[in-house]
Amino acid sequence: MSRAIYLTPDGEIRTDVNQGEYHLLIGNKEGVLWVDLFGENLDQYQMLLENIFQFHTLSVTDALEKTNTPKVDDWGKYLYLVLHENFLDLSLDELITQTELDVFVGPGYMVTHHQEPVQALEEVWESCQRDPRYIKRGSPYLLYQLAAAMLDGQLPIFDEIEVMIDELEDQILGEPKPDTLERMFALKRGLLKIRRMMMPQREVFSKLANNEFLVLNKEQRYFFRNIYDHYVRLNDLTENLRELLMSALEIHLSATNNRMNQVVKTLTTITTMFMPVSFITSFFGMNFFGKEFDLYTVNGLLFFIIISLCLVAIPIAMYRWMRRRDWM
Repeated sequence: MSRAIYLTPDGEIRTDVNQGEYHLLIGNKEGVLWVDLFGENLDQYQMLLENIFQFHTLSVTDALEKTNTPKVDDWGKYLYLVLHENFLDLSLDELITQTELDVFVGPGYMVTHHQEPVQALEEVWESCQRDPRYIKRGSPYLLYQLAAAMLDGQLPIFDEIEVMIDELEDQILGEPKPDTLERMFALKRGLLKIRRMMMPQREVFSKLANNEFLVLNKEQRYFFRNIYDHYVRLNDLTENLRELLMSALEIHLSATNNRMNQVVKTLTTITTMFMPVSFITSFFGMNFFGKEFDLYTVNGLLFFIIISLCLVAIPIAMYRWMRRRDWM
C-alpha cells in the first residue's frame, strides 16, 4: 500500500496524489511531497524508487530489506536513513520489539518505507493533515518531526520498565513469585536490545547535526542537535536502568540464598536436637524389656528416666544452648 500527502505552493494539503504525479511534484521545489510505502510489495516499490525518484540501487535494496542497524548514508542529492522504533509488549516473552523505518529525504520530498506499523509515523501523518505547518517548512523539518515523535514514544517505555523494576524489587523483598527471575532476565534482554539500537541511532543524529550535507542547511542541522541531546540522555537512562536491574538481580540471588540458609539452619537444628536422643536410644537398645516388665523395678524406673531425657530434657537443653550461641 502506498499513500502520499502534498503541500502545494499555495499552502493547501492534498491527499489524493497518485503515482503518476510524483515525478511532476518532485520537480516543483516550492511544494513538499511525502510518500509512504507500507507492506511487502517489493517489486512495485523498487520500480517506483529507482525509476521515478532516481534513488541508487544500493540504497533501494537496503530500504526494501531489513538492515537491522540504524544508519545514515549521504547520496549527494538525497539522504537515506534507517531508524528504529521500540515497542513494549508485556504479553510476549521478548518484552521489547523493534520496527524498522527507512527514510529518503531530498529537496522538497520525503519517502518512507516500513513493513510493520510505525506509531510515530501515523501521528506525524495525521498532524500534517490537520496542520500544514508540520510540512510547510520543508522535508528536513518533516524528518525532524518524525524523529521527535519516535523519540517521544520511547519515554513511556522507560517509565514502564522503571515501574516493573520497582515491582520486582518489592517482590524480592516480600514474597517472590515463580516467574520473578524469568521476568528479570526478560527485562535484561530488552534493555540490551534497546542499548544496541540506541547507540547507533544516536550517532545518526550526531552526523545530521554536525556533518555538512547538501540536503540540510546550517539552520536545519540545529533541529537534529536537539534530537541527539535527547538520545544521549536516553542512553544514560538505559545504563541506569540496567544497573538497577543488575542490583535487583543480586538482591534476588542474595535473598534466595538467605532463605535457603534459613531452611537448612532449621533442618540442622531439628536434626541436632534429636542427635542425643538417637545416641541414647541406640546405646541402651531394648535392654529394658525382658520376659516380664514391671514398672516398679529398677528397669522400669530407668525406662521412664530415659524417656523423659529423650523427649523433654535433652531437646530443651539443646534448644537453649543453640539460642545462647545465636544459632537460632
